Amino acid sequence: MTAINQLRAFLKRDYLLASYSRLAFAWQVFTVVLVAPTLYYLGRLIRPAASPHLAPYGGDYFAFVILGVALFGLLAAVMGAAAAAVRQEQMIGTLEVLMSSPVSLPTLAVGFSLWNILLAAGQTVLYLLLGVVVFGIDLARVNVVSVAVVLVLGMATFAAMGIFAAAFVLLYKHPDPITSMFAGLSALLGGVFYPPSVLPPVLRTLAEFIPLTHALRAIRLAVLEGYGLGALRREVLILLLFSAVLLPLAAYLFRWAVQYTKQSGTLGAY
Repeated sequence: MTAINQLRAFLKRDYLLASYSRLAFAWQVFTVVLVAPTLYYLGRLIRPAASPHLAPYGGDYFAFVILGVALFGLLAAVMGAAAAAVRQEQMIGTLEVLMSSPVSLPTLAVGFSLWNILLAAGQTVLYLLLGVVVFGIDLARVNVVSVAVVLVLGMATFAAMGIFAAAFVLLYKHPDPITSMFAGLSALLGGVFYPPSVLPPVLRTLAEFIPLTHALRAIRLAVLEGYGLGALRREVLILLLFSAVLLPLAAYLFRWAVQYTKQSGTLGAY
């Protein structure tokens, strides 16, 4: 069975499991429908003249924040999917069987995460559709190439954090604290709801070490101001560095965690 067929099998299985809980899917849609107008009316309180920190992004707070919320939701899902899936497989007793199957570890890592990532991507698209169709965000200047490159690099970086978290779950048989801590820190410093430039100098410096800061800055400039890769080269290079360093380290740690739990006989424990 090829990797594509294996991933298709993962998707089919997760779809069948999700179909038993349609209320959860409806709640995800309702959350977007509820949050989007809340952000819109909040944005009506903030005008460009009163908030010069928004000037680099066109001055529209609603466009600024809905892009932040949409992208943060997607990247947080990318980060949390693998660890949550590993923990679920531990609890229902299928992890050892899957790890012993003729499926490569990279395929397993993607297969564990794929369904949740697709759901989060759907939420992101819904946020943007509501923003454009209902609330009139202007996307006429969007630079598609820049958005695609930044999305790939941002997702790779957050996927690496998720693989670290999955290794933690394998070793300690406990829900990981990594994704929630990193997501909270990213939301605080990365500029989801406000530009990092409003933060005190110390926190602004710390924000530069958070991948989300650079992903959001680049996405907003590419979507709202049409920046190309040349104008975004600093953010792109930083995200490339994050992903180039973190992905190999995460893959090595996850592979080591699998081998360690197999040798110690604790792979099937939970």
